[in-house]
Amino acid sequence: MSWRMYTGDQPGKAPRRILATELQHIVLIRDGEIDRVLPPGRHRLSRRRDRISITSAVPMSLVVPSQEILTADGVTVRATVALVATIIDPVRALRAGDWHSQLYVDVQLALRSAVTAATLEDLMADRAGLDTPLTEAAQASASALGIEVSKLAIRDLMVPGEQRRLLAQIVEARLAGQAALERARGETAALRNLSNAAALLRDNPELYKLRLLQELANSNGNTFVIDTEGTPA
Repeated sequence: MSWRMYTGDQPGKAPRRILATELQHIVLIRDGEIDRVLPPGRHRLSRRRDRISITSAVPMSLVVPSQEILTADGVTVRATVALVATIIDPVRALRAGDWHSQLYVDVQLALRSAVTAATLEDLMADRAGLDTPLTEAAQASASALGIEVSKLAIRDLMVPGEQRRLLAQIVEARLAGQAALERARGETAALRNLSNAAALLRDNPELYKLRLLQELANSNGNTFVIDTEGTPA
């Protein structure tokens, strides 16, 4: 982002009258020194003494370029960060110079620190978990530059092709293991239920007869011989 500067030694480029709106910050520079921020309204300037710096007062979306970073387990990832920034102190931002480049560097350093402290598995499981520490780091840096960061998120987190395939195999193996475990649990539960039912029938013979009568009521076209004196073994 560049500052739009108007100076009296550039004939025809410095307006004598300007209209300041709430959508922009206009900093008045008089005799080479920052004088004040002009409030919304009409203002008259001196061509010889004054120049102005104009910046937007509305939030702007910025994308911090992607960079390659090694995770704690040695996997290379590429990460891109998107954020929303607003100039809240135009004088401080003007004195900071190229503030957005400084903010980019600070966000990149914070991102590198967060990624190198986590494993790839942790990052893929909770990528949004990095947003909070990154936002706090960005806000601290931006405040010193006269900027407010209202939103920040990791927009992209990419893994190289070969490592992505290995990661997919790991996930597939984990899911297969979980499926096998669930099947084993289901079989164990079924056997436990059968064992409980057998013990219940053994201890309560009348339940066996009641269950048999229920089955007869639901069956058609079959002949059953019932020994009313006997009990199940």
